[in-house]
Amino acid sequence: MLLKVILPVFVVIKVLGKTPALVWMSQFCDPLMDLLGLPGEAALAVISGMLINIYAAIGILIALDLTPWQITIIAVMLGCAHELVVENAIIKKTGIRAWPITGMRLLAAFGTGVTLNLVGRIFY
Repeated sequence: MLLKVILPVFVVIKVLGKTPALVWMSQFCDPLMDLLGLPGEAALAVISGMLINIYAAIGILIALDLTPWQITIIAVMLGCAHELVVENAIIKKTGIRAWPITGMRLLAAFGTGVTLNLVGRIFY
């Protein structure tokens, strides 16, 4: 079942890697990703995990050449903020305003990402 998500995403990222599209997206995301200690290409994994699901992010991560520490940063970030679209719909059904919660989750994700990057620079 997981292969239905991971394999197609992996193939798409590998194909995009042969085109200038991935390079362009990477350059666009470099400033934000640099704060997190990640290459620009990792933005695709972060965005996919936050919007779609963690398995889509895994498919992208497999295709990228990241260090174990960089993968840890992404994993912790996605632990804070994953599947935001689906979970926003669920939160709305409870009668709670979704945007404040989503904002807190995004702030927590990027805050932990920046913090882990700083810790990594000290110890690695």
